[in-house]
Amino acid sequence: MRDNPIPAVKALIERNGKLLVLKTLADGGTYHVLPGGKIEYGEEPLAALERELREEISCEAEIGGPVGMYHFFTGSEDDGEQVVLTVFEADIGNQRIDISNNPADEGIEEALWMSPEELVNISDNDSLKELIQENF
Repeated sequence: MRDNPIPAVKALIERNGKLLVLKTLADGGTYHVLPGGKIEYGEEPLAALERELREEISCEAEIGGPVGMYHFFTGSEDDGEQVVLTVFEADIGNQRIDISNNPADEGIEEALWMSPEELVNISDNDSLKELIQENF
């Protein structure tokens, strides 16, 4: 366990009123998360988000402004590391989503388009729910 939170970035990608959500398996559970990930040491946050979107969904994105932050703890009992995520608007146009080339093997099972309400109802992360509710 670390003494400091881990910085990460996520993309809020909207298409036809729905948000891009990745269904992932981690720590023995199923989670519905926005695409993105951890910032590597020395990496610029927006470059990290662009890299993560290429890795996770095989898309190039136009990154917009920040929309908020949320956090979570890793581990099956929330007893692991704290990850603090800054969420940015992102536009991928009409590119096709492809999750099959993920080099980090992050347990991504499926890419889904969900209404903000669906994401709020399915998520167990209160700070992510608040971020979505504040923006929609």
